Amino acid sequence: MKRTASILTALLALAALTGCDRFEPRGGKPLDPMPANVPATPQYTTPDEVVAALARAGIPCKVLRRKTGALDCEARISGTAVENQIQVLNPNEFSRDEVGDSIAAWRNSGTTIVAAGNWFIRVLPNGTPAYSIKIAEAVGAVVLPPPYPLPDIPSTPAYRSADALADALDKTDSCTDRERRSTEELLCGTRASEKKSCDASWANHHALLMLHDSAAARDDYIRLLLSNDHTPAAVVTAANWTIQFCDPAAARATADTLGGVLIRHSPTT
Repeated sequence: MKRTASILTALLALAALTGCDRFEPRGGKPLDPMPANVPATPQYTTPDEVVAALARAGIPCKVLRRKTGALDCEARISGTAVENQIQVLNPNEFSRDEVGDSIAAWRNSGTTIVAAGNWFIRVLPNGTPAYSIKIAEAVGAVVLPPPYPLPDIPSTPAYRSADALADALDKTDSCTDRERRSTEELLCGTRASEKKSCDASWANHHALLMLHDSAAARDDYIRLLLSNDHTPAAVVTAANWTIQFCDPAAARATADTLGGVLIRHSPTT
């Protein structure tokens, strides 16, 4: 049975806020707790320590402006100027869930956040998840995309390896010229009607296959795709896997035959 869901990913306009007002917990309302996948460490006492961590990771970040408990700095990633709005909340004054509540306020307004310990970063341009991912990897944090609503995702079929998923795809469409990116990720060619890839890094491949450690990790991956302002894609998913297609017809056919759900993404720009 075909299950197709359309996802609207238009981001809400963010108010122009300054200073600590950008990050204070929302008084009087129940707190949104810190997501369980956010590591408790490292913790820092000042935002300059986060800047130093970026520098140690090979991403120097020039301070642009300072605010109470916060600063904005500019780094360059693949030749692009990337602004990092860094906030550190004193754990003696703010509980972990109060930090989580501040993060939730940003995420609920359509913003992707990088977080760990008692601090978090808004990476600009925010509509390109690759920059947030790069920053998170550099400082031992996780990327928290906006909590876009997702359709009900079936719990089966599950696969033990990316190759097993590729074999299943090969039986229904094709999965040739396989290129492994990691243990849980590979690219392959399909009988797509469009020869042009939606991502230059895909080369001549037409499907990106991934396994995920948990349903939460799978959902965060899908939401990161939906937060991308530029790249169109169709995602087929079920259980512990996703397949990202550039060709909508191939995605729809795969969803039907593998018993997954189809999620379409049309970027806003």
